[in-house]
Amino acid sequence: MMKRMLLLPLALLAALFVATAAGADTKTVQITKNGFTPASTTITVGDTVTWHNADTTDHQVVANDGSFASPVLHADQSYSHMFNSAGKVTYHDAFAKTHTGTVTVNGPPAALTLNAADSTVVYGSGTTLSGKASGLVTLQGESVSLTAQPFGKGAQSLQSTTLAADGSYQFAVSPTIQTTYQSHWRTADSNQEQVNVAPRVGFGRSDRIFTAKVTSDLSYGGHFVWLQRNSSAFGWTNIKRVFLNSSSLARFMVRLPHGRTMLRLVLPIGQAGAGYVGGLSRTITVIR
Repeated sequence: MMKRMLLLPLALLAALFVATAAGADTKTVQITKNGFTPASTTITVGDTVTWHNADTTDHQVVANDGSFASPVLHADQSYSHMFNSAGKVTYHDAFAKTHTGTVTVNGPPAALTLNAADSTVVYGSGTTLSGKASGLVTLQGESVSLTAQPFGKGAQSLQSTTLAADGSYQFAVSPTIQTTYQSHWRTADSNQEQVNVAPRVGFGRSDRIFTAKVTSDLSYGGHFVWLQRNSSAFGWTNIKRVFLNSSSLARFMVRLPHGRTMLRLVLPIGQAGAGYVGGLSRTITVIR
């Protein structure tokens, strides 16, 4: 019995040490012959309340919902309880049931994060937006909504999903132009996350004829792409400016040196159009 009594203070000290290390607070309620002082206590999730028997007779602190109960407290003894969820708990004195008190536990404000797996996608492809809800007690299955604001347009509701048990969530998106996303949960709004879009630059070859094709929501008639050649001495260098027709297409020929040549097309950002970043084609290797 004595060993158990010694273990209780040690466990209490360990709990108080952990709470202090985590930045939590401890508030004290005095138990007197007239009741609890103060009768109402307000704390934050993770904080601890300590009840100290300041009377000369025995008392026992019991939560009305059964979430905690102290041992019988003799004069000058204390009991502590850490509150790990938000809400309001009413308690009473088992030896003087007319003596009651309340503990109001406030959770930190709801918070929501949002991150894109890719900051830039190629037209026609997509990426994943992911984030996490925190602060309030999160419940698996709660709804998270996503709004999107494409370049030059207003915000629009896009889709919704549900929280996992740990508060995490994901959205799959396929923007066709620069788009800013934001998620929403309860009263919380996430940070805004922008995903850029590069036009798709197609590059093909049939014998000596090369083909360039640029695709996005815009037309690229009159715009141009650079044909680039890679060399060990200079890296990628521009060798020909290729203008696109009204179908955003061009067919062209180019004189190449003998041997192995690596080619690609580059759409400069100045040719990409409003709401788009520059684009890059695949690489074609030509051997003559």
